[in-house]
Amino acid sequence: MKLEGILLGQEYKLQQGDLDINILGIANDSRKVQKGTAFVAIKGFEEDGHIYIGQSIQNGAIAIVLESRECYKGVIPKNITVVEVENPRKVMAAMANHFYNNASSQFKLVGVTGTNGKTSTVFLINNVLEFLGRKTGLIGTISNKVDKKIVESSRTTPESIEVQKLFKEMAKANVNDVIMEVSSHALDLYRVAYTQFDVAVFTNLSLDHLDYHKTMDNYKAAKAKLFDMCDVGVVNLDDKVSEYIMNNGSCLKYVTCSTKSPTATLYAHDIRNKLSGVEYTVTYEGHEYEIVMQTPGEFSVYNSLSAMGTLLTLRIPMIDIIRAFKEVSQIKGRFQAIESSKGYTAIVDYAHAPDGLLNVLKTMNGFKTGKIITVFGCGGDRDKSKRPIMGEIAGKYSDYCVITSDNPRTENPETIIREVEEGMKKTSCEYTKITDRKAGILKALKMARKGDLVMVAGKGHEDYQIVGITKHHFDDAEIIENHFEGEIND
Repeated sequence: MKLEGILLGQEYKLQQGDLDINILGIANDSRKVQKGTAFVAIKGFEEDGHIYIGQSIQNGAIAIVLESRECYKGVIPKNITVVEVENPRKVMAAMANHFYNNASSQFKLVGVTGTNGKTSTVFLINNVLEFLGRKTGLIGTISNKVDKKIVESSRTTPESIEVQKLFKEMAKANVNDVIMEVSSHALDLYRVAYTQFDVAVFTNLSLDHLDYHKTMDNYKAAKAKLFDMCDVGVVNLDDKVSEYIMNNGSCLKYVTCSTKSPTATLYAHDIRNKLSGVEYTVTYEGHEYEIVMQTPGEFSVYNSLSAMGTLLTLRIPMIDIIRAFKEVSQIKGRFQAIESSKGYTAIVDYAHAPDGLLNVLKTMNGFKTGKIITVFGCGGDRDKSKRPIMGEIAGKYSDYCVITSDNPRTENPETIIREVEEGMKKTSCEYTKITDRKAGILKALKMARKGDLVMVAGKGHEDYQIVGITKHHFDDAEIIENHFEGEIND
């Protein structure tokens, strides 16, 4: 495709070279550049892509799209085309969309955004569609999927080039529906710009990611951008941000979900919780339906309502949705219950923000028969303000806590634990601090007795732990299952 064609609709200045050149690929990472590539230089948060212009040319780049003209003087040979733009991230998204032939228009595309529940909602929608025989694509925290092919996921929403490339693969595979998590970072950094969504879903908004967004107003505004990019919005009416979402979005139609307002499109009531799942009645278009889910908690009700609203928008009959929910509503690492032969249960959950931790612990308190022992920590190099808040929540809703490491990254794990402890001290809960996460989990499991519930929170589906800049294999569920096997053999 010609460079002029993939820049269509964008404002730019041609500083040198020719737009009538054939582009064979797009990259913003010089290591991914091959012969015939257009390299987009972006000033990132950790590194400035402009310093890799020389390397990209050595690797075969024939065009450079950049922000600063000062960066190329004396560096870029005259035979290399140079295009200057004001916002390289936005232009890169447009380039990728053109290069991959607007692939998102070739299937039904659902985007799910919110602080909590994105992954569960995405997988629930995907599982139902697959259960009913439809070919799907998925982009999210746990993995990316093109029909039956699993592609490793490095972040919730990939960069725009990767997103559009995945869309192209999905279109080639003739998928019917694509469901993706859309993070606030992705919306703010143009990773899904120029994408055609059919349905956008808002789950909720609570404290998280202020290390990036700085204020909750900025965080809220980023989430709302998705609702200017779709035809139908599915919105959790019980979240106070829902009114802002609907007032600021341009959707042609909104499907509302609620456990409090009978006027919502989907109104859930008569909710019955137990460890094996939740059952409730939903009112839709004047009719009542009985719903059975494989995971418990009010959060599971909300996730299922969001999924239900989306599936109905995709013209899936309610009777099929109900049938599928009974069979395929368990999501790995989301309130994943593992039973011990000694009569207690360990639960693995991704809860890594205050609201998520509060939700799972309140759910457990609703049906506990013994003690609740909670193992948790907070990630390093992330929003520090939530650490004492999570400590206080864990202490308030648990009988005993083990404060441990999550993904400490480049921070000192003991420092993170001390900051969490400040909140724990505001409660009367007994606790211990164990930096080694495996040792912390084993401490909790060895303490547990018949009827107790052990919550291992924060990492959920993750099979790694990041210490420094290195990923080490680490799987909460695997550690628990291995310990339970040892109990049987004792």
